[in-house]
Amino acid sequence: MNRFIRNSLAAIGFAALAIPAQAGLIIGGDAVDKASATSIVDIVFAIDTSGSMIDDIAAIGAAANTAVKNLQCPMTDCYVRARFMGISGTSGSLFNESVRNYVLAKGGSPITNNTEDNGWAVVDLVKYFDWGSDAAAGQKNYHAIVTIGDEGTENGEPVNALDFVAAKAANEAAINESVLLFSWVTDDPYPGVPNLFKAMAVGGNPGNGDTYGNTGGAYLAGLQGVDVQTRLQEIICDAATGNDVPEPASLGLVLLGLAGLSRMRRR
Repeated sequence: MNRFIRNSLAAIGFAALAIPAQAGLIIGGDAVDKASATSIVDIVFAIDTSGSMIDDIAAIGAAANTAVKNLQCPMTDCYVRARFMGISGTSGSLFNESVRNYVLAKGGSPITNNTEDNGWAVVDLVKYFDWGSDAAAGQKNYHAIVTIGDEGTENGEPVNALDFVAAKAANEAAINESVLLFSWVTDDPYPGVPNLFKAMAVGGNPGNGDTYGNTGGAYLAGLQGVDVQTRLQEIICDAATGNDVPEPASLGLVLLGLAGLSRMRRR
């Protein structure tokens, strides 16, 4: 669907979206309970709620509850607390809170001030989110952010100097606080967006001569036409292993090395 049609649909209102009734926090995992888990995962999905994302929001909303509660991870038994937020706006019953308002409610000063601040939302979450530290003996706490969008990391649209600043700040904040960063670019992104999102999560050079480090997360591309439930499970299972990920030869990059997760599909 082209961007004009998507924006027009958004103008009708997100209330018409057929998203199952769910709260912004979903607790699940594949462990019997928290006490029996080998890893405890706090993961925040932060999404751009602008008009071009309307069908992506619906797809994630339809799959999220089942994905989290029916998790099947091959490498760990995990207990998961998954939070779903818009960046500075809200949409439907799943993305029913925003990163900006979450920070304000905690008495903080959010940098995030635009629905498409995918980079600054990461910085705010790293700093202000209530990351768990409740692992018992033999358990590990893992923290992860999934930033989802189709435009630049600062105020959206084509990538420019401000987007590089926001993405670099997100990359450094995640590394400094040991937060795994996953970047998920949806379909039909603006030029430069895939390279920028990829470097923000897994390192490299996004095109401005700067070098980013690897946060331990992953880069994903495409959403429509994808098995969203499976992808959500793959992200969570990868986060549940933290940095203790086997070599690629042993497990093919632990689910996320699947070719389908790195292939861009343009509308």
